[in-house]
Amino acid sequence: MRVVVTGGSGRAGSFTVRELASTGHEVINLDAVRPPAGLPGEFVQLDLTDAGEVVDVFAQFRPAGVCHLAANPSPFGFPRHQTFENNVLSTNNVMQAAGDLGVRRLVYASSEMATGWLTTDELPPRFPFDESDRVDSPNAYALSKYLGEVIAESMVRQYPSMSICSLRINNVIMPDGYDVLRYRRENFPEGGVNFWSYIDVRDVATAFRAALEGEIVGHEVFLIAAADTCLDTPIQDAIDRRYGPGARFAPDHGPFDSVFDCRRIAERLGWRPRHSWRDG
Repeated sequence: MRVVVTGGSGRAGSFTVRELASTGHEVINLDAVRPPAGLPGEFVQLDLTDAGEVVDVFAQFRPAGVCHLAANPSPFGFPRHQTFENNVLSTNNVMQAAGDLGVRRLVYASSEMATGWLTTDELPPRFPFDESDRVDSPNAYALSKYLGEVIAESMVRQYPSMSICSLRINNVIMPDGYDVLRYRRENFPEGGVNFWSYIDVRDVATAFRAALEGEIVGHEVFLIAAADTCLDTPIQDAIDRRYGPGARFAPDHGPFDSVFDCRRIAERLGWRPRHSWRDG
């Protein structure tokens, strides 16, 4: 399949490019930044907030699939209006161009932040929580990622032949970056903003391939996270110490299981995370 990957020069993007290329897909990387040396596929440098540039490139390559990872990747460190405008405008441009030019499958890099729970003092009604559990958030990054899902819902109505998969990606860890998780353990109970969850970038890449190749109709949303927390403290105790008593856990929730329920993508697309810090 010919696949456009936006943001293919970035961390998760470059791993997704390699994963797709290694399994036989023809990849075109669209990014404002040139790719690292040796990254497979063709590269086009462009501004995704410019609708004309996006349409022009899509018209040239006529992809069958799109993996949209390009975004301002951080909820902090940038002006709020910059984060919001860049992420929402670029997502709308990519999805609109894909629909106009007959793309059949688009995979959108949403975020764990789209759930809203990571930007409030409230706790989800239950642990683990799934894709149906969400709270509104004023955070510019969280709002921009959630609105990408709203745009996706609208696009599949406008273009019934196109299906879109939104992946709510957890805190991405590089293979050589597991020291970040050690820091979170050593500084417990701080660092619980996302309930001590994470995902290895290699699992992000395989999730994009599963969503690109799987059977999806309309717009579907999936949480993706590592199967475990980054703690050596039971999550039930960790939530109690960090947030106070009152959290409701499923009786069979394991002490080191992630509170992000990823069963839906496992059941629908057969994807499961393979990497854990506990494997050394």
